[in-house]
Amino acid sequence: MLAAHIIAVVLWISALTTIYWLLRFHDHAPKEAHEKLTLLERAMALSADIAAAVAIGCGIAMILSPVNLFTVKPAGWLHLKLSAVVLGILPVHGILRGRIKRYGMGQIKPIPSWTWSLFLAGMTVAILAVTTKLNFISGS
Repeated sequence: MLAAHIIAVVLWISALTTIYWLLRFHDHAPKEAHEKLTLLERAMALSADIAAAVAIGCGIAMILSPVNLFTVKPAGWLHLKLSAVVLGILPVHGILRGRIKRYGMGQIKPIPSWTWSLFLAGMTVAILAVTTKLNFISGS
């Protein structure tokens, strides 16, 4: 379950990164390339959706498992990681999906640069929480 979770997270994050940069390039692309870019963005978005579903599903399965490794020790790091995902990564996923839909309808506006900053902050906090097992939230 853990391996599937990690693989799905890597695929999810890489798909979101790719989508973000495709949208940035789409802003400046010639009109002839817009349809092809939109198709590519939609395909990557479907990959991101599937990877997100698997990552979240495996994460929930691990939390609800009778052999739950998160309840053995104080799991402040888990709360921090979940907060980073919910506040930093999931909103960016939604913003990118909405932007792909608008681009497909011909409403092309540059994607705000703060989206990238929010995404990087969410990833950084989540990775630090997992790799260092921060427990300061639970008082340990």
